[in-house]
Amino acid sequence: MSKKPPSHLVVLGHPSPDSFNAALAHCYIEAAQSVHHGAMLRDLYALGFDPLLKESERMPDGTTSASREIETEIDLLKQCDVLTFVYPLWFGMPPAIIKGYIDRVLGAGFRVGDLKQSGRGVLRGKRLAVISSSGSRRTWLEEHGMWVSLRQSFDEYLKTVFGFTRCDHYHADAIGDDMSEADANRIMFEVREFARSVCAAAAMPVNA
Repeated sequence: MSKKPPSHLVVLGHPSPDSFNAALAHCYIEAAQSVHHGAMLRDLYALGFDPLLKESERMPDGTTSASREIETEIDLLKQCDVLTFVYPLWFGMPPAIIKGYIDRVLGAGFRVGDLKQSGRGVLRGKRLAVISSSGSRRTWLEEHGMWVSLRQSFDEYLKTVFGFTRCDHYHADAIGDDMSEADANRIMFEVREFARSVCAAAAMPVNA
């Protein structure tokens, strides 16, 4: 019996459906589908996702009274093999709606004590991928310590706490209205290559 192809849950955090970030998300999905992987887009703004964590979702014993909205997202997480975030950097950080998704969905029922048990929950053994963008150049982000801070506080933290087997990150810099068509095409090419690399890793056995 053949193994089911890996599936990707792509979570987009940008308010404009015509944004370059949206185009990157669709580019990633098309690349994944081109190698026969499943891929689903969750456009948080289009879905009207509420990023505000509710007190009822912060149960100290790890239980949660998750709404139907959150249960739907958790079910999708259970079914995917790769969770991919796509977002712009605003003031050196991911948008609030992405942080809200982490708080409400990834953190559903998560307890402080679980920090000592890396890999608890539905994300254990899955892969994390990130596609980010910024108006500033990556060299500027690095010079001001923002790049290292982002990778440590977001990528590596999520990987460690939720038990992802690995985290891959592609960053597109100097994104703006004056970006040339050549640069836009180059970035799209790089995102397709990034997606294929993530797909290749996802197709390998977890312990490979």
